[in-house]
Order: sequence, then structure tokens, then C-alpha cells
Amino acid sequence: MQKTLGFVLLISYLPVALSAQSVQLQYVFQQGNVFELRVQDRSETYLTIQDEHQRTSTQGNYTLKLKVVKTMPATSSAVIEARYEKIFLTASSQDVTNTINTEGNDQDALNLVFRRITERPFYFTIQSNGTIQDMEGIDIHYAIGAIPPKTSKSDRQAIINFVREQFDAAAFRNQFISLFPRYADHAVQVGDGWTDIVQLSGRLGGSLTTAWKFDYGDKFGLKISAQGNMISNQSAVIDLGGGIMGNVDVRGNTQSSYLISAENGWPTRSVQHTEINGEYVYRAAYNKKIKQDIHIPVKYVHDLQYELIH
Repeated sequence: MQKTLGFVLLISYLPVALSAQSVQLQYVFQQGNVFELRVQDRSETYLTIQDEHQRTSTQGNYTLKLKVVKTMPATSSAVIEARYEKIFLTASSQDVTNTINTEGNDQDALNLVFRRITERPFYFTIQSNGTIQDMEGIDIHYAIGAIPPKTSKSDRQAIINFVREQFDAAAFRNQFISLFPRYADHAVQVGDGWTDIVQLSGRLGGSLTTAWKFDYGDKFGLKISAQGNMISNQSAVIDLGGGIMGNVDVRGNTQSSYLISAENGWPTRSVQHTEINGEYVYRAAYNKKIKQDIHIPVKYVHDLQYELIH
């Protein structure tokens, strides 16, 4: 199996166009506000192993409920409670297809685990410029507790690994930093740009550098675009599976566009495209019968769009 958000603008008046007016883009948090996030995404992962090409395709449809549960004016931030309400996911690899539908009745291990994921919320803290700080992931132990006792040891471990990689705090933070546009800390005009660097969490590590641009604004809404470049922490030695240690050496780029509500500052729609290329490097380990380093080329393509409803 492979793997697969903000607030009221402080703008009292917006003319028909903002090309000649500076505005301070920022999120303002109102406790109790509730939003519904509807996400559709599709990803393709390509591996080349001993000159054989393997492809894994994943297509998902998710609905999450977001609620501002605590505002902290002193730090210009807020705590958001988030919970999956619906998960529909299909993953295909090597002529094997897995389907997850939390609104269905299938009683296989994967569906049981994902239904539990929808039962518990997770939390994150976000600043008024859109930067995500503290993040608490899904209660993984509660979710994997749904795995039936009769599940084979290998299938059980595969499910546990998948849930940990997708739903722990580090994985959530990496996913959500792309959902929220991050605003400049100073006033901007239409046509202005700004850049930020975010450190990535989890197995990949590394960083994401994003160039933002304020494309358009009027009394009905704003448009912001972004181009990002990511690079993994090539020196980090991690478990690539089965206790085999190695490195992930990948680079990628993203293109995103966001429509922002002029009334409340939350993004209302977004379209995103990501491509990552590189390799997994399995390090020589005689106890694993690997006599020399093995380089596995990898390519990852991801398309995502979402709608956020207040």
C-alpha cells in the first residue's frame, strides 16, 4: 500500500480592484467558527526495481470538519480541531486494488481501521499568517486496535506502517502546510510577491521553499498563487521497511493557486500539482543479505483540489 483551512481578513473596505491599494493579508480567528473541507486528490508513484517498473495509483475523496476551539490573541494564533467525516480511497498496485469507504459496510481490516480514524479528532495550532505550528495527530493506537485478531502478521504490520506514515503528527503537518496559504508579514499590493521556507517533518525531513504572489483582489475575493521547491534530508538514515536502513534523496516542485474570501480570509478553493523525483538508497547490510548499496529510482505525481465551506 502506498500513500494521500483559516479566517477573517482585517479589511474594512475593498474597492472594485486592489491593484493600487496595500492590504495586510492575515487570518483572524473567531472561536466556534466551523468549516467543511472537501478534498479530491490523485497520486501516481513509480518505482524501478531491477529494471522492472512498478506503479501505484491512489485516488481519494475526503471530507473534514474544522472548528476553531481556542483563540490566542497574544500570539495571533488559534487551535483548530479537525476530524475526518468521510474517507473514500482506492489504491491499485500490481493488479491488486484496495478500496476504503468509511460510509460503507465492509468489515475488512482496512475499512475497520479507517472508520476508527473518523471517530477521533486531531488538533493543530495556526498563526494569523497561516503558519502551522503544533500538531497532534490521530490516536493511532485507537485506530489500529480495530485490526481483527485473525489478520496475518504481515498484513497487520503493513496496516500499522501505513497508518503511522499517513496519520501521525509529522505526516499531518506536511500535508496541511500546503492546504493553507501563508501570507506575508507586511502589507502587499496586487502583483507583489514574498517567499518563505518551511522545515518538513517526518521521514523525508528537508525543507520546502515557496514563492507566493498576490495575483488579484476585489470586493468579492482574492487570488494567490505559489510555486514551491522541496528537497529531502539526504543525510538522514531511516528505516525504509523491514528494518533495512537507508536514505531518501528526492527533490520536487509544486504549483498551487488559491481563491480567498474577501469577507473572512479563509481559502475557499485551491488547485495544486506536485512532482517529486529521486531515489531510495538501501544501505549495504550483511544481516539483511544486502552486499552493496541499492539505488531505487522513484517518481511521485500528485494532483489535489479542495473546496472549503464556512
